[in-house]
Amino acid sequence: MSTLHPKVVEARSSLVNARSKAASLHQSGATGPQVCFAWADDVDEVINSLIAAAVDGLQIPIDKNSYAFIALGGYGRRDLAPYSDIDLMLLYRGLRESQIAPLARAIAQMVVDAGLQLGFSIRTPFQARQIAWSDATVVTSLAEMRLVNGSQALFDHFDNSFRVGCRRRSGRLAAIIEKERFLERQKFGETVYLLHPNVKRSRGCLRDVQIVRWIGYVCFAERNPEQLVEMGLLAQEDFQAIRDGYLYLLRLRNELHFSAQRAQDSLDRSKQVELAKLMKFEGTDGVLPVEEFMQEFFEFTSEVRYSSANFVGMARSRLNVFGFLARFLCWPIGKGLRLGFQEIWATKSGLKQLKSDPAKVLELMQVSNRYRRRIEHRTWRTIRQAMLRRQSSNVGHEAIERFLQLLSEPGRLGEILRRLHELRVLEQIIPAMRHARCLLQFNEYHKYTVDAHCIRSVECAVEFARSDDVLGRVYRGRKNKMILHLALLLHDLGKGFVEDHSEVGKVIAEDTAKLLNLSDSDRDLLVFLVHQHLLMAHTAFRFDLSQKDPIVHFAKQVGSLERLQMLLIVTCADLAAVGPGALTDWKLRLILQLYDATESQFRSDSPGQRFLDIVATQRTEVMTFRNAKEREDPWWEEQINAVPSGYLLSLKSNEVIAELRRLRQLTPSAPVQAWGTFIAKQNATEYVTAVLQQQPTGLFHLIVGALSSQGLSILSAEIHTQPGRLAWDRFVVEDLDYEGAPPPERIERVCKQLVQSIDPLNSKPPVFRRVWKAQSAVDAATARNQPTQIRFDNSTSENHTIISVFAYDRTGLLYDISKALFDLKLDLQVAKVSTHLDQVVDVFYVTDIQGKKITEPTLLYTLRQRLLRSIESEYAKRDED
Repeated sequence: MSTLHPKVVEARSSLVNARSKAASLHQSGATGPQVCFAWADDVDEVINSLIAAAVDGLQIPIDKNSYAFIALGGYGRRDLAPYSDIDLMLLYRGLRESQIAPLARAIAQMVVDAGLQLGFSIRTPFQARQIAWSDATVVTSLAEMRLVNGSQALFDHFDNSFRVGCRRRSGRLAAIIEKERFLERQKFGETVYLLHPNVKRSRGCLRDVQIVRWIGYVCFAERNPEQLVEMGLLAQEDFQAIRDGYLYLLRLRNELHFSAQRAQDSLDRSKQVELAKLMKFEGTDGVLPVEEFMQEFFEFTSEVRYSSANFVGMARSRLNVFGFLARFLCWPIGKGLRLGFQEIWATKSGLKQLKSDPAKVLELMQVSNRYRRRIEHRTWRTIRQAMLRRQSSNVGHEAIERFLQLLSEPGRLGEILRRLHELRVLEQIIPAMRHARCLLQFNEYHKYTVDAHCIRSVECAVEFARSDDVLGRVYRGRKNKMILHLALLLHDLGKGFVEDHSEVGKVIAEDTAKLLNLSDSDRDLLVFLVHQHLLMAHTAFRFDLSQKDPIVHFAKQVGSLERLQMLLIVTCADLAAVGPGALTDWKLRLILQLYDATESQFRSDSPGQRFLDIVATQRTEVMTFRNAKEREDPWWEEQINAVPSGYLLSLKSNEVIAELRRLRQLTPSAPVQAWGTFIAKQNATEYVTAVLQQQPTGLFHLIVGALSSQGLSILSAEIHTQPGRLAWDRFVVEDLDYEGAPPPERIERVCKQLVQSIDPLNSKPPVFRRVWKAQSAVDAATARNQPTQIRFDNSTSENHTIISVFAYDRTGLLYDISKALFDLKLDLQVAKVSTHLDQVVDVFYVTDIQGKKITEPTLLYTLRQRLLRSIESEYAKRDED
């Protein structure tokens, strides 16, 4: 083992002390830049000492005027985070590559040995420039260049030539920088209101501060925001927003690094809780401290996003000859408005009207939408500042009429509402939007803040218009889209209060209907849709839809076909707006099954007849796929007649026959088969088991135990028993070991485990891995903020007790619940499993061994305590570990 150079040993010690000094500086309340600059200066000292040692150790000396060590990126800006890597370039001229290579190897090795993460490049000035002209990452790194060691003359010459080259190529370079930033946002968060932001790369975060510097550099040869203000290129209010956001985010990033003692830029839920406590947020009624903290975070980042985007848009406009001529080549459109090639703006008299009249703002928005022109920044900023100062009061009849007209026209409605919200106009018309602004929903189910989710749900409904399925036909068929869109905009605004958000939402809907002067019928419809926006999903996901009682009860609550159709769109848009993949095929199928069964209640045909006709048609089609031998066997007709409607609607007829053939092959000596298929649309795998049951109960917990022991997260489950004690069960799972489709051998291994676990001779309990999806046990324990709930329902089903379990997901949870039911000798007839990222809602239809409901209070108490103990005891074990 080689001995470290004495300077490297010294450098290690220096870096430990420097990082400790930076941490102390941070804890004393120093600003983000103060901490980062101090750390960067200490790193400079270490780098310089290592360069000196490397130069002294060269066998063949090198002229010090022939090279320069240049800091790039964050190290070049000196806002170097405590555990970030450092980017260093060795620039040289007048030397062969073989002459500079020994120095490059020596310094790279010494820096890494000293304990720094190093990004290192060796370039001539020509090479560096040529690479930069086509690579956004390189050009933005070089835009932050700073000399650390070596020839000042070489650095100055390169800095000047690079600056001139950027100006000559400003349009192209600005375009590739914007494209690179867009791609980064796509990966780390395109919206400001992402609930797990990356403080460096998500929208409105540090990258949006840095892009002002980069665009300023390539377009105007100036990267300092203060100088951009002096040059008249960056508005003072934008500079203020960017500077405030920069100070806030940089200090936040430092805290994340020091807390993790490593590079850490992701603000996940556990970190949010820690930071809220550290920053002494106390919360308010209905708002947790962490939600209050994140509300402040989103306020900063939304301002940064807005101001940064405005500067980039201005720069793009100046680079375009039409942008330069826009003020001279325009024409009047409406009183006090001017339409240019790229923008629309208000005259002096128009600005005066916009500041006091929301109706004028809505008119501007309609014109902007009609002609597809962006609103000029000065006009936009004037409106925004005026709306921030405006006291909540009646906006006037004209503004209300324009707003309702806007809601009636789908078009680019989501985008328009988002822009009105940014302008603070939306909260003038709907005051409840003010409370919901930047309001965090502290769970893993939702991806966006309350206000962003509500606007996104309107957008999702409008998107249904382009589809040819049931959702598309129902949405296009609704004439009163205004109430539908308004209900979606309001549906979650009741969150953030102590009371149930649906009850608060009902009051908000009533108040909004009064403010907007809606008719009695529109008011009643709006209040129903907001108050009952969860009704359809709850019914579809928690009840056995093959039974009549839940359908009839749901139909009574809905009351009419119009309400049913609008509730369908509200339900699906709400789910789709949660985040990508939230409206799965399984959920949509259950919702449409409920819709179809309920729709017939409001038509002239007998209740459920339309749905029954569809099922009967599918069953008849399955019959036609039998071969000649199977047609003679009465077993087949009995089995096909018993296939559940859910299977008939989700599987193709040939697939139903293929799976029934597997059931036909089961014998007492070979009683189990299992197979799996990857479902690309859900990025999940479906495992199906066919079992000739030796005993009537206990199979379900064996299957879920086998799946969970393989590290699989169960997303949904459907269980069914065919005549002849043939269990035919389906489980959709997420394979945590693979990002996409698991390889065939993985599926085969899981199927083998399923067969072994169901074997009556196997008495070994499953062994679960210690995993919690992507979270550590500590993080998961920190993030659990809602208690486990067990609910019993003995009224909905005629023959079964319905048990609903609300809990945080973990490996083996479903096994522990189902095993507890088995140990209590309960017969499980129907299971509905629904996983929402880290939360599950499991619903079980059970009877006692005599086939009766569990109604005796003592038994229900015992059952509740046993289930709670099964769930919570494992949480406690994991938290201790």
